[in-house]
Amino acid sequence: MDKKSEERLKTARRPKAVAPTPTATPAALSAAAAPTPDWWMYHGDHAHTGFVGQGSDIKSENLATSLKMQTELQLDGPVLSIPAIVEGYIYVGIANSHEAMAQNGGSFYKINIETGQIEKTFNWDIAADERDTHSFTGMGCTPAVRDGKVYFIAFNGKFYCLDQETLEKVWIVDLRNADLAYNQPVTNTKGMKAGYPPAAGWSSPVVVGNRVYVGIGEGENPFLYSFVYCLDAETGNVVWIFCTCQFEAGKDNQPNVLPAEVVDQSTLPEMFTVYKGEPVTRGSSVWSSIAYDAGLNRLFCTTGNPQPDSVLPSPGYSNGLLTLDAGSGEFKGFFQVRADSNYRPSDIDVDVGGSPMLFELNQGPGDNIKAVAFGCKNGGFFVLHASTLQCLYWRQLLPYYNNGTQIPTVDPHVYSNPASPVSNPPTNGQSNTTAAENYSGTFGTPALNPDLQMIYIAIGGPNYHSASPGIDYQTTPFMRALDFSTLADTWPMDDNDPQRYLNASPPMYTNAAECGLSSPAVVNDVVFCSTTKISLYAFKADDGTFLWGDDLGEQTEGYNGGYGYCMGPAVWGNYVVAGALIFGRDGGILRIYKWQSE
Repeated sequence: MDKKSEERLKTARRPKAVAPTPTATPAALSAAAAPTPDWWMYHGDHAHTGFVGQGSDIKSENLATSLKMQTELQLDGPVLSIPAIVEGYIYVGIANSHEAMAQNGGSFYKINIETGQIEKTFNWDIAADERDTHSFTGMGCTPAVRDGKVYFIAFNGKFYCLDQETLEKVWIVDLRNADLAYNQPVTNTKGMKAGYPPAAGWSSPVVVGNRVYVGIGEGENPFLYSFVYCLDAETGNVVWIFCTCQFEAGKDNQPNVLPAEVVDQSTLPEMFTVYKGEPVTRGSSVWSSIAYDAGLNRLFCTTGNPQPDSVLPSPGYSNGLLTLDAGSGEFKGFFQVRADSNYRPSDIDVDVGGSPMLFELNQGPGDNIKAVAFGCKNGGFFVLHASTLQCLYWRQLLPYYNNGTQIPTVDPHVYSNPASPVSNPPTNGQSNTTAAENYSGTFGTPALNPDLQMIYIAIGGPNYHSASPGIDYQTTPFMRALDFSTLADTWPMDDNDPQRYLNASPPMYTNAAECGLSSPAVVNDVVFCSTTKISLYAFKADDGTFLWGDDLGEQTEGYNGGYGYCMGPAVWGNYVVAGALIFGRDGGILRIYKWQSE
């Protein structure tokens, strides 16, 4: 999600609509309706595979007639995340809740997946000046539901732990302001009074045993720092903190070393020390969910742009992948996105906004290694050796002409007619020499099909920019299907120039500006992908045959006809659940789909 352009939308929010009403009465879950595994955290598991290979009957055969919407819920505000689903209950939060005073706050729901009944709700208010840079309040992450507790971070910088059964508060830790009762000494608020955005929580938490990990920061405030926190899952007490803003060139940060300007040294707990110099850079936020590998006992954290922003190679731990020891927070390695991976050499602000995905890669007989894959906003996609962070291979996801030259309408950087840059594009030479942001790359997390040895990654960011209203839909698919050993396209291609997926059109290459601002999910031989249209689609995983689709709602008013989000589906057994930001209905909707045999 782009931060700069969304700042301009503060005054263009949705109209108020009717309050949500349940569509069914409560009912006990049947034993047959409790398959495993649970979709208990962001993208389903610690590795963020987004893959469900057991406990579900959802398959490509007869999907068009078997997957049907069971319940539609109109919520009190927009859903800006993927829900979690555990033991027959959906756990999801919203932004700008109408239950909060002046919509300055959020709501969190526990919903019976069979009945669609909202059984528990947790609400919170915040001050108006605590909104994030997008003017969102509430939350935008997937909760983690583990061992009887629900964990999430909100846009106000507070980390919440609720009781899974009742949604009552267990503990709340402030990660924006010092909260010494929980061993949290950092106050990261500089620049807010001058109008710069506050540190906010977008990162979906990950729980490992009795530890919970989350990132917090802000890449558009030149005064702020960013951090990875390790908290005790039972008490909320800080175990360690790692600052993702590198302090000294050529020297890696150590855990529990904090910038002097964000702490009060007179009350600083003994476990922390301070760095008193000017850092190499600020920013470098961990926007996405942190992945975890048990074999290495490491955390994998993707990072955003530095502050001030820079072309690649950029300073510090920015625009790349950072790895830390999960036990101690010790620095283990960093890989930065390659400068030659830009679609345009003039691409700037190339955040890595999606999460990394871990998987087993076979490099030959008896030669299996753990690999980590992630995509960048510049369109580059990378597969690294998880232990060493050596780049094994990479590719550009945005298309070229068949002779290898750039396409003028892909990632254009100069606009003689800003209202219609696709029909009146600059030349490649103009774009390549004019520094600008790439809105056409990937903003989400890949999904895995280990049986087919394929990776699926959505393409395109928000589609409401006056600069770049969506991807060049006539040449660019809103999702790619890749061989995970080579990153070559695996779905059949046609004879066009550039080549396009043969079986996926429509809906691909069909709807103007439609982007894959989302994270796909794979269920058996089906891959789901949501888009900015605001639609949810299903394709046959092996060849891209279009199977099924549903429109969740209309886009809001705004630049280039509007904007809207469906960040991706969650899957639990025979259920598929997706929420969205749409026009009307208080801006939020949640749909529950169920596969039913004929």
